[in-house]
Amino acid sequence: MGQQFIKFAMVGVLGFVADLVIFYLLVFMNIESLLARVCAFWCATIVTWLGNRLFTFATYDSGWFKQLIRHLSVSHLFGMVNISVFYCLSLIVPLFLAFAVGTTIAMLGNYTFSKFWVFSEKDEKAAT
Repeated sequence: MGQQFIKFAMVGVLGFVADLVIFYLLVFMNIESLLARVCAFWCATIVTWLGNRLFTFATYDSGWFKQLIRHLSVSHLFGMVNISVFYCLSLIVPLFLAFAVGTTIAMLGNYTFSKFWVFSEKDEKAAT
């Protein structure tokens, strides 16, 4: 898990930066903040899909469209997990801790689903 997980985390940081930059760019352009947040999230999801496809899981190529749809599904699922954990914990612990726990749980779930479903080596072997 080691090196691949580090690559996954690096792509995640890139996605976070893309998310943040696009969000603030759209807000600067007077786009309503919730719409800007959704658009930035979707753009960041495409950035992380490309990064994981080309860098983290580059040896598993089971079809770009299927991977994209799966990645979008997993990203949205664990985005909801992240926000739900954050919200529940924010009622009883400091915000930073709620943010960190939600993000960590979502990252671990996202990595697990990415490795074993989105970019599955098993799908690659079945295709050959």
